[in-house]
Amino acid sequence: MESNTEKTAGSNLTPIAEYTETAAALADLRQRHAGVVYDVTVPKEMRAAKEARAELRGLRTGLEKKRVEIKAPALERCRLIDAEAKRITAELVALEEPIDVQIKAEEARAESERLEKLEAERLRVEAIQKKIQAIRDVPGSLVGKPSVIIAGQLAKLQKTVLDEDEFGEHFLAARDALDAAISRVNLLYIDQVAHEAEQKRIAAEREELARIRAENERLQREAEERRLADERKAAAERAEADRLAQVERDRLAAEERAQREAEQAARDEAARAEREAQEAADRARREQEQAALQAERERQAEAQRKLDEQAAQLKREREAAAKKAEADRLANLGLREAAEAVVSARNDGGNVDAAIDDLAAALANDDDRSAKAVTVNRTKRAVRA
Repeated sequence: MESNTEKTAGSNLTPIAEYTETAAALADLRQRHAGVVYDVTVPKEMRAAKEARAELRGLRTGLEKKRVEIKAPALERCRLIDAEAKRITAELVALEEPIDVQIKAEEARAESERLEKLEAERLRVEAIQKKIQAIRDVPGSLVGKPSVIIAGQLAKLQKTVLDEDEFGEHFLAARDALDAAISRVNLLYIDQVAHEAEQKRIAAEREELARIRAENERLQREAEERRLADERKAAAERAEADRLAQVERDRLAAEERAQREAEQAARDEAARAEREAQEAADRARREQEQAALQAERERQAEAQRKLDEQAAQLKREREAAAKKAEADRLANLGLREAAEAVVSARNDGGNVDAAIDDLAAALANDDDRSAKAVTVNRTKRAVRA
């Protein structure tokens, strides 16, 4: 009796008998699902929402299957079937759609939250990588800087304490980067200290070369001044000797003229008989004069010989001083060029050992060879460091 009553009630809901079961269920579905708002943030509510949607979706899809099944017998019945199915479907969708919207909204919120977490994680990792990269960049930023700045950065790195919570799973990479940076900065500091010491040494050598060059120029000026003074002195001595010789010649000529005048007066007063005796006396006198003149010529020749020897000695001394000054200049010039070649080879990555050997060869020209050898050895150690 109850079953017949349900069938009668169901048949009043739809003219399509095949839809009676689904149409009869609509009242119960409305009562259970119409206007229901699920708290889909709660897992239990989410499951209930999905179950409701599944139930409604099942009835809807079942109705669609039934529609297809009963449509074949007659076109009019099919039209009626389609229209009724569309009507019922619309009611089912109206019931299903609010639930589906809630579910999809929650799924969209969950997906957005997931993406936000992923982005936050990406930003966290990126920030950690930037911190690690900043540590790695420290050595490169110190290349060419003064040793005092490098020492300060080295001390700062050595005092750095990494927070394991801050770096998380990248803590070991951060620690390795810090250890590597400390090692590289320490090497930079050692190299820079050696470089600065080498620069100071080169500057000191240049100052010494400049001092030696100035000293050589001073010695050359003094030698030239002495040469000119000696030449002036020799010229004055020659002029004085010439003057004295001329005075002596003038005196002798005056005496000779006076004597000739006296003799001429005596000859005028003497008789012809005395001429021969006078001639003999004249011959004796001329011989005496010739001897005196010869003696004077020999004395003048001896004085000139001494002057010539002094001039020759002065010339030899001047030439020796000029040769020594030129040798010193060439030696000092070789030493400077050899030292500059060492610096150039060190800075340009050339053959440092060959340049140092050239410096040693230049230093061999200096008298203080042992001290220069020590300088070469120190240069090799400093450059190879």
